[in-house]
Amino acid sequence: MRLGYWAVTIYMSCAMSLFLPPIYAQEGRSDQKTSQEKESSQLVGAWEIYQTKEPGKPYLQSYKGRPFVSKGPNAFTLFLEYKSDGKFRRISRIGDAQTVEEGSWRLNGHELRHKRNGSYVEEIMYLRFDNKDQYTSTEVFEETGDPGLFAKFRRSQIQ
Repeated sequence: MRLGYWAVTIYMSCAMSLFLPPIYAQEGRSDQKTSQEKESSQLVGAWEIYQTKEPGKPYLQSYKGRPFVSKGPNAFTLFLEYKSDGKFRRISRIGDAQTVEEGSWRLNGHELRHKRNGSYVEEIMYLRFDNKDQYTSTEVFEETGDPGLFAKFRRSQIQ
């Protein structure tokens, strides 16, 4: 009788492990997904560049000596708009000219990837949220001698 009890127990354990997913595996995936979704949701919205910094130099309200101006004949700025469906829009303004590029984005930890429509190359930036309305990005140009660019973005209403 004891042998039959153990045989049934072993049989049921094997059957349950085949047909029911492990509880611990589900918990781990749920926590990881929730953490990534929370980080990504912080980025959803419109952002405007307001400071840049080259390595070894202080932060400035400009890029290579040209001040950031949102609109008008002296406009010089960059807006990034992230949507919750994984799409992004990049609006750059120089004077009265405006360029709009679109594509997809994804954030994994501190690594932000942009893939513009029609491009096979992804742009990679690393970012840090300074607070809910500001983040700092580091862009490294891997295929050039340029050591990178630090930029600060703040939440914005695109105008």
